Amino acid sequence: MQMKNKVFCLFFLPLMLLLMAMGSSSVKDPLNFYNDATRQLVETKNNYYRKTKAKPQIILVSVKNDDQIKEIKPKAKQVIIATGHSKNDRKNVQILVGKSLEKVLSQTQISNIIRYAGKDLRSSKSSTFNKGIALVINACTTLVDQKYSFPGDKNTLTQEQMQKINHPQSVNLVWGIVIAVIATAAFSWYQHWKIKN
Repeated sequence: MQMKNKVFCLFFLPLMLLLMAMGSSSVKDPLNFYNDATRQLVETKNNYYRKTKAKPQIILVSVKNDDQIKEIKPKAKQVIIATGHSKNDRKNVQILVGKSLEKVLSQTQISNIIRYAGKDLRSSKSSTFNKGIALVINACTTLVDQKYSFPGDKNTLTQEQMQKINHPQSVNLVWGIVIAVIATAAFSWYQHWKIKN
């Protein structure tokens, strides 16, 4: 009996250690860019996705440089959010999308998402950077959930947030119109004042 326990321990202990060492397949972060809350956000969403028929997947990756990002190839139903160091020692965030999700996350949509979270993503402060990454993750998962008609959760972006992502110029257009109206009114007032004096 003692011998069976030893063999059992010798076989399963290394196997368990190997499984634990592999860690999460959803987050590959050798550069430690992502905090625990960000990692948990991805894990929670992927745990839900694994239970669905479609089985999409969100993967978070950190790499040493931009060239390594170019080598990453997502599978059909994967969204890979990759962070690498750019030449000016800033973090460069890119979203890579598998074939099945290219219509939902088009290049324009991806650019809009990065632009929407850009202020936080440019931060050198880890907590602010991770807030931006969480926003990118939530934007991607909101669009994936809409594609597959999954129910929203507490991290699903609101209609207003999605509007800002889908139509980033509309906010600038409103400000442009306001400035134009003010400038026209000021010019008219000046012309009217000039005629009187």
